[in-house]
Amino acid sequence: MSVMRAIVVKEFGDANVCQLIRDVPIPNIQPREVLIRVYAAGVNPVDTYIRSGSYSRRPTLPYIPGLDSAGTIERVGAEVTKFKIGDRVFTVNTITGTYAEYCVARADFVFPLPANVSFEQGSALGVPYFTAYRALVIK
Repeated sequence: MSVMRAIVVKEFGDANVCQLIRDVPIPNIQPREVLIRVYAAGVNPVDTYIRSGSYSRRPTLPYIPGLDSAGTIERVGAEVTKFKIGDRVFTVNTITGTYAEYCVARADFVFPLPANVSFEQGSALGVPYFTAYRALVIK
C-alpha cells in the first residue's frame, strides 16, 4: 500500500476545514526517523489553535494536523537503533501530522509504550503529560 487516509487542512478556520482525504501518499522517512502506524491520535487545544490560524506557528498549507499519537513502528530509518518494526510506541511531536493512518517522527521524539497502556492512553502522553510536568515540576 502506498497511500493512506488522512485529515487534511487546506485553509485555516474552524473544524469544518478538516477534510478526510483517502489517497494521501504514505510519507517517506529519513535515516533518523521512524514511520508509525497510528492507532490513536491525541487531540489537544493547541491543534485547534494551529488549525484556526491563531497560533504563533502556522504550518504551510495544506497540512495534516496532530502532534501526539500512539501506534506501532512500521519502518525504521537506517540510523535508528532503539526501535524495530512492530514496537508499540507513543510520540510527543511528529514531522507529519498524526490525524492520519501513518505519521513520521524523529526517533528521539518517540518512546516505548508499555503493554499495560492502551493506544488511546498513549496518545494522551505527549502534549498533555509534558505540559503538566513542566507546570508542576519544572516551574
